[in-house]
Amino acid sequence: MHIRSARGPAHLLSLSVLLLMATGCSLDSIAGTGKFVGPALGELDGGASDADGDAPAIAGELDGGTSDATSGAPVADSSAAEQYMCGDVLVRFEPRAPTVFILADRSRSMFEQGLWEPLKAGVLSAVQRLERDVRFGFSAYTGEQGGTCPELSAIANSATREGAIIRDAYDAIGAPAYKGETPTALALGEVSRLLDAAQASGRSFVLLLTDGEPDLCDDDNLKCARDALVAAAQEAYASGIGTLVVGVGGDQGDRAHLTDVANAGAGQPVLDQQGSALDHCPAQATYGSQGGSARFYEPDLVDPQATSDLLSTLIATLRSCVFDLQGGLAIDPSAVANGLVELDGIGLPYADPDGFRMNSPSELELLGGSCERLRQPDARVWIEFPCDAVLAP
Repeated sequence: MHIRSARGPAHLLSLSVLLLMATGCSLDSIAGTGKFVGPALGELDGGASDADGDAPAIAGELDGGTSDATSGAPVADSSAAEQYMCGDVLVRFEPRAPTVFILADRSRSMFEQGLWEPLKAGVLSAVQRLERDVRFGFSAYTGEQGGTCPELSAIANSATREGAIIRDAYDAIGAPAYKGETPTALALGEVSRLLDAAQASGRSFVLLLTDGEPDLCDDDNLKCARDALVAAAQEAYASGIGTLVVGVGGDQGDRAHLTDVANAGAGQPVLDQQGSALDHCPAQATYGSQGGSARFYEPDLVDPQATSDLLSTLIATLRSCVFDLQGGLAIDPSAVANGLVELDGIGLPYADPDGFRMNSPSELELLGGSCERLRQPDARVWIEFPCDAVLAP
């Protein structure tokens, strides 16, 4: 049976291309044609596409019913905007999502300078736009001289890619009741160890949000606190965890230091601009004769949309260009060229340096310029394979 359904509106398309095999299927291949698309990314205003908008969240919802699985029509699913059947099998490609752990400086200066709320608003807007394609984590850190250092808020983890988890955790944080130190190196070390232990399937990153001036909860040698942070970023990178730096409200000295941290977090050489090595600091980061080309990011907190756009663009660059076919299904290697992959409505050529390829019967990858275009905040992917090219286990 040839199965085909009309495409939904472009704003329903997402990078989370969903495929899931129904239980009890013993077919060697699936006859017909299916189109596969996943949950919608949030729109530019931060809202998610849903049934309250111009189009229904799930194709076939207009009559409020669930389509017959044998008809080839879409079937409602809480995790998807649209899904398509091939016979009695629901197919799902899923992006190899990166983990981005948001580590927010909760020192008192973040509140006294009016930085906390506008930065939080921009971060949460970016999370809402990208929650379907990125696993987010969150914690805020501070510390107290003679007390707990670092003090991390409860760890929030959106392994299910639900941005509301991050929003609720972020909204629960207020200014510390005490001075509130900035033990950034210690907090980054704690979070990096958590990410390393988690062994996530995709790449892992820390998105560090700070007003720039670290300490070790002792108000002692500033150079050593900065050296410790560079060392912590280098250690995290050595274990496979990158660090991206967002700085707000700092002076030129802070900017030079945050550039050092950005280079360390990207695995690039760091120039000892602070003279930390001469102070024989205990952490002792590794320095070179010149610095790398990494940069930190400084949003304009006066402009909420610009802040959201900058953070969304930064996080989107971490998206994976690899999609995994779920449920033990596979694509017949002899039929791969018959597949259709579209990015923002433009068809991508198979086996082209800027198109797509199958790395294995269950792994699809976008290449070259297509991969670069994918790493835009609101990019959409559409994937279509003939159902007789989809092989059951």
